[in-house]
Amino acid sequence: MTRRPSTRAGIRLLSLVLLPGLTCSRTDHEAGGVQRASVRVGDTMRTYVLHVPSGPARAARPLLLAFHGTGESGREMERRTALSALGSRARLLVAYPDAAVGNWAEGCACSRADLEGINDTGFVRALVDDVARRHSVDRSRVYAVGFSQGGLFVHRLACEMADLVAAVASVAAPMSSRLAETCAPSAPVGVLVLQGTLDDAYPYEGHRRGGPSLLGAREAARFWRLVNGCAPGARARQLPDREADGTRVLEERWLACRGGVEVTLYTVEGGRHEWSPSADAGTETLLLEFVRGVRRAP
Repeated sequence: MTRRPSTRAGIRLLSLVLLPGLTCSRTDHEAGGVQRASVRVGDTMRTYVLHVPSGPARAARPLLLAFHGTGESGREMERRTALSALGSRARLLVAYPDAAVGNWAEGCACSRADLEGINDTGFVRALVDDVARRHSVDRSRVYAVGFSQGGLFVHRLACEMADLVAAVASVAAPMSSRLAETCAPSAPVGVLVLQGTLDDAYPYEGHRRGGPSLLGAREAARFWRLVNGCAPGARARQLPDREADGTRVLEERWLACRGGVEVTLYTVEGGRHEWSPSADAGTETLLLEFVRGVRRAP
C-alpha cells in the first residue's frame, strides 16, 4: 500500500499568547506564541514545537505528545488540530515533534524512518526529559496521540515505552501487523483507536495484500483488549447525531482491564481520513475524556 501524505483540509490557525521560559539547546519564539525547540539525540539534533498554558503552574502538568502524519511537521500538526487550545483549557503541556525524514519509525520495517534506522523512540524519551527540565511535568500522566502515520507510530510507544506513556490515541490509523507480532508492553497502557469507515488512506478493515500489512481498526482494538487483559464485554453507545454531515459515531469501551486502563474504539460511519472525521464529536473532546484521570502505574 502506498503511504500518502495526510490531507491538510480544515487547518485552523490558533491565536496564542507568547510564553517565555523554554530554554533548550536552541529555542526560537515563533509569532503566535508557540515555542520551537531542539534536543540532541546521539549525534543528531531533533526539533519540536511546545505549547505551554499561560499562567503559573500550581502543580506538575500532564504532557501530551502529538505526532503528525506523513510529509507534515509538528507546526502543521499544531495548526491542524485544536490541541493547544485544549492544553490551555485543561492545563496540560502539548509537544508536537518533527519527524526526521518525513515519517516515523513505526516498527513495521517499511517506512523510510524504519529503513534508515531513525531513533524515534530515543527522540521521544529525550523530548520528554527536555520538557521536564524546563517545566514541571507529571511523569505519571504522559500521553501520546498521532494522526495518520503518526497514529501508527503511537502504537509502537505503547508496545515499547509503557514505562513512559500512560495512554495513546491513534487517529485515522490502525496498527501495523508486523508491530503486533512483536508487541510486548511491560505494563498495561490505555489505547484509543478512532477511524472512519470510508478512510481511503488506511482502510478501516485493514490491509493485507501487497505492501505493509495493517490490522483493521476493530482488530487493533481487540489486540489491545487482549494484551491489557480486558473483560470481553464492551460498553457500547451511539453518540448523538447532531450534525447532518452523513456520519455517525459508535463508541465501544472495554473498562475492566489490568492496571485500571481502558481500551476504546470510535467507529465513524461515513468518516474519511481526517483529524475529526465527524462533526458530531471533535477528536480533542474525545481525547480529553479518554485521558482524564489516567495515570501510569508506578
